[in-house]
Amino acid sequence: MGGGREGGAPGASRRASDIGRGALRGVPLQGISEVILVVADVERSVAFYRDVVGLLEDNLENKKFAWFWAGPPGKSQRIGITTGPLSFGATHIGGPLHFAFGTERSRIPTLKAALESQGLEVEGPVEFKFWNALSIYFSDPDGNRVEFCGFGEPR
Repeated sequence: MGGGREGGAPGASRRASDIGRGALRGVPLQGISEVILVVADVERSVAFYRDVVGLLEDNLENKKFAWFWAGPPGKSQRIGITTGPLSFGATHIGGPLHFAFGTERSRIPTLKAALESQGLEVEGPVEFKFWNALSIYFSDPDGNRVEFCGFGEPR
């Protein structure tokens, strides 16, 4: 995700001794399935992520919990918004936190201008040469730090 990235570029080769370690045994995951944000006001956060950020709605039927697609609709990349508390082993979770949406590097200037035109303070772009990426950062109404990370062609 954001600043302070450790390691190399995505897809960088791994040492042979690393393959097959841990529970995954060298079989990669399909990516992040979901990120849940604990917020003070679900309706306010729905307006922010729908109207300011531009995420596509998944399910907004529950006043205490909302879902947005963080990737293509129907794929398993979603953002959940709730006032909490969470369940299933996550009752201790609170905010704020940081997460990033991946996009094309060429979109970063346009995204920054669009966010600023809606009154948001946007930090960056910050360049990550080892990833051939540019990132911008902004905060949601609850102080969660959101990043758009624009990836260029792999070097």
